[in-house]
Amino acid sequence: MKRLLFLVLSALLAVLFVFSFVEDSTREWTGYQRRFMNTLERAERRGVSTGIQQVIVSDLRKVDRCTTCHLAIDRPQLALAEEPFTSHPALPGEVNKDGDPTPFIFHPIEKFGCTSCHGGQGLATEVKAAHGDVAHWEDPLLRGPLVQASCRQCHGNTEQIREHVPMLLEGRELFKAKGCYGCHAIKDFGQTVSVDLAEVGSKSYLLMEADFEMMPHPHDRIHWLKRKLGHPRTLNPGLRPEELPAGEEEVFASAMPYFGLSEHEVDALTVYLLSLKASNLPASYVTQALPEPEPVYASEIERGEAVFVKFGCTACHGIGGVGGRRNVNAGLGEEVPPLLYVKAYYEHDVESLKNVIRNGRQPTPRANPHRPRPPLYMPAWKDRIPEEDINALVAYLFSLSDQLPEAPPAPAEVPADTASN
Repeated sequence: MKRLLFLVLSALLAVLFVFSFVEDSTREWTGYQRRFMNTLERAERRGVSTGIQQVIVSDLRKVDRCTTCHLAIDRPQLALAEEPFTSHPALPGEVNKDGDPTPFIFHPIEKFGCTSCHGGQGLATEVKAAHGDVAHWEDPLLRGPLVQASCRQCHGNTEQIREHVPMLLEGRELFKAKGCYGCHAIKDFGQTVSVDLAEVGSKSYLLMEADFEMMPHPHDRIHWLKRKLGHPRTLNPGLRPEELPAGEEEVFASAMPYFGLSEHEVDALTVYLLSLKASNLPASYVTQALPEPEPVYASEIERGEAVFVKFGCTACHGIGGVGGRRNVNAGLGEEVPPLLYVKAYYEHDVESLKNVIRNGRQPTPRANPHRPRPPLYMPAWKDRIPEEDINALVAYLFSLSDQLPEAPPAPAEVPADTASN
């Protein structure tokens, strides 16, 4: 009996060994390596290592196995035209002594690894898992221009690498131009009407309040940001009283305005938001930002316009103060009022206008007192906008009345004797 049991267990062990051997030899990465090696001449194969390849970057606490499949990433002479057998493109200025494009001069693999710039899951060896396209992995692969978001982790002086990060810089300027600072703060600058975006590129989904219920797959940070920027109210459509249990107050849709952004603008803003990460890199990796020169303005009005844009007033009041942003259940037509009539209201009481800017105006009056408060309101700026900038802002707001059409001339008086005829 014991001998029979021994034979059965030995046979089972042999079967398990064969099964594990077959399974291991048919993994995705082994197939990629065989395909690549079959394209090489015998002499070329000697310089290519097979098996699991990994790069350990102790300074960044990274272990990356990307080169297990991307065998030609640093060998342009062996590269093919299809992934994963292409080589890494050289950045502008990355050339060897002969002037030939040579990748990894600026960012050696042994110092930076792969996932520190490209995202993904470094320890994985299956394609979907390695690219981060799996459930609960919050840093999927940054494809195409999205990889520019990683540059800001080390390069505080993004202006000095402008040619490498055009989408990142465009997104930063769009963030200012669209008035995002009027509701969102980034570290010590901006308002607190909505969430602070200082670490939105690295916060967990729960902390950034990302709700995927109202959007199609894939459910990851990148696509959530794109949907939020392009169609903000589809993620938070709100609920009418009839859709709620009895007695529950209705929920308004997201207060974030629809900006009508193009697909390219959404991509640029996504790159910028992804670049806003919590980072604790070694000092040897980081280049500090240079102080920006103080701007010079031709007039007080020009300075006031810069203040209007800098502090995000355009988000609610529109470019040039024309208004039109929807504000549900607000007085004055459920919209944020335009600023073209500020001079008419406050020309003889400038201090009252300044107090509105300093102290805000909240809550916003309701159009219907039985519905919830409007989501948008005028926040207080007294601790954020210096007094001299408030003076310039008032000058700019008064100048907006010049955009109003001139009143038609009064009809000329008709002489009495002519009128009687």
